[in-house]
Amino acid sequence: MSYVDPRAGSMAAQIAGQSREMDLVAQRGLRAVRSVAAAHRLTGEYLSKTFVATVPSLQPSKVGPIDDRLIVADDKAAVSIEYGHLVRFKNARRVKFVPGQHIMSKALRAVG
Repeated sequence: MSYVDPRAGSMAAQIAGQSREMDLVAQRGLRAVRSVAAAHRLTGEYLSKTFVATVPSLQPSKVGPIDDRLIVADDKAAVSIEYGHLVRFKNARRVKFVPGQHIMSKALRAVG
């Protein structure tokens, strides 16, 4: 009969969160994001505000803190760039939808 510690998953996640490999994978994702974003670059603002952040996991842990990696686009227009937005013409009721560039989604598929 074998025994598996019920904390095994949390312990594995904690070990992985502290490993160099997690940083390497996150950097690979960041390179993919920057590669996709470079094709849509107008000012370079979006590119200059992309980075990897190490943050505490949202999942509760039985063994202590677990680190996760996030690829962040800290540009104020990041949501509009990703999903699209409406442009209203000055002094008119007319609006136009500008489609999103889906930079993060495309990058995820590229490294996927």
